[in-house]
Amino acid sequence: MLRKSALLKNFMALAASLFLCLPDSAAFAEPYGIEPLEKGYTAAQSTQLDRSLYADGSRYENPPAELETVRIGIDYGKEAVGKALFKNFSGGGFALGYYAGGRSFIELFRTEKSSVEVSFSAGGGSWHILIDGEYESRDKAEIAALAYGGFTREIDGKHRVLYGSYSSRAEAEKIRDRFRLPGTAYCSEKGRLSISSGGEIIFSAEEGETALALLPLEGEKGLTEYGGERYHGGFECALNEAGMLNVINCVELEDYVKGVIPYEMSYAWPYEALKAQAVCARTYAVYNQDKYAEMGFDLTDDTESQVYRGTKEANELSDSAVDSTAGQLVRWRGEICEVYYFASDGGATEDGINVFDADRPYLTGKPDPFEQAVDFTGESWSTRRSGENIAGRLQSRGYEIGTVCALQAEYSDTGNVIAISFTDIDGNNLRIQGRECYTTLGLSNCRFHIAQEENSFTFAGSGWGHNCGMSQWGANAMASVYGYDYEDIIRFYFTGAYIA
Repeated sequence: MLRKSALLKNFMALAASLFLCLPDSAAFAEPYGIEPLEKGYTAAQSTQLDRSLYADGSRYENPPAELETVRIGIDYGKEAVGKALFKNFSGGGFALGYYAGGRSFIELFRTEKSSVEVSFSAGGGSWHILIDGEYESRDKAEIAALAYGGFTREIDGKHRVLYGSYSSRAEAEKIRDRFRLPGTAYCSEKGRLSISSGGEIIFSAEEGETALALLPLEGEKGLTEYGGERYHGGFECALNEAGMLNVINCVELEDYVKGVIPYEMSYAWPYEALKAQAVCARTYAVYNQDKYAEMGFDLTDDTESQVYRGTKEANELSDSAVDSTAGQLVRWRGEICEVYYFASDGGATEDGINVFDADRPYLTGKPDPFEQAVDFTGESWSTRRSGENIAGRLQSRGYEIGTVCALQAEYSDTGNVIAISFTDIDGNNLRIQGRECYTTLGLSNCRFHIAQEENSFTFAGSGWGHNCGMSQWGANAMASVYGYDYEDIIRFYFTGAYIA
């Protein structure tokens, strides 16, 4: 959904200097229902209107979001892993257990090990030493496990203690005899998820269980290293049908938003723009909770949802933008909005129905007078495609068409392309619409014109992204040039919406 513009990284150092003031700012703002602020007028001085009222003065009911934690797919599906290595960033240990209902961590065991690995052994996997004796409760079994330096499992309905992890029966029996351990060599017939450290299993799932979880001992505010990034919250490793592990970060909503902001908008940008971004990112998460429920999580960590990489790039300013807007959501008549955002609209946003098939009253396309107040690379672009190249791109999407010899664009009232009709050299016709108009052709966004040449077509446009919802560069300009605050930004890009 959201496209992370490569422009942001190139302009992080320059963004703070983009304060190009236009001599006649009112000329841009007045036609679009937003009263211009006087030069030098700060956001803090702006009159804040209560936008959560009906015309008769009664107030919309704004029910709570009821989402305290979110589950983010980090590695999953084709990117699922065979083993997952986790490190407590502070050097402490981990609490081990599972997530009840997917969101409440239940601790079953603790380890002082600061680095642990989660893996899955198929049926007939690791061998252990099954210590003699059965226990009436897990607590009593864990006391015995501490005495042996082992771990507890429920086997055939009985609480037992296991010791070590070995590749063969002979190896397990050798260790048993060397240390005179009271027990027998044991290997489950079923596959099992296990957590190990230094090659030694310290905790494993019950037979048949398909998920294990861990939490740094500092709790929800601890940091865990995984895949070169650092994350708040805990992690769940869930076995998928291919016998691989889906790795899921279970994190508090506000901490999740802090892990989104630096990757979707430069932290060097105006503070009010960052706050608008924070509200949009939070609203997106709440609205789309359980979007990937069939895979065991709410959202992905990439542009299919929102770019999320944990804490590494966060700083005091970006974190403050989240804290200062904590709990705030974009709403329309009390309902949580289906929000979208993108880098740049090139002059006008577009109706949600024409982009995402989202017929929402607050996703209304309109001319954007603000972006032109700042300069940035990518505000205009041009590319050429041959008829054969266009055909290949369409065919890769499953469309049946030959070399394209003619095409015709259809435009919305705001000047964005909402449909394209293609004709090939054999006279076959094809019409596509929505986001496919630019994504299929490999273009930057939907705001462009087409010039036909002998054997090719030139696409010339402006902007970067899908043009539905909030323009990030527009938010930058509204805050830095015009002095609008984050509520004004949201009000402009989401017609009739407010923050509550």
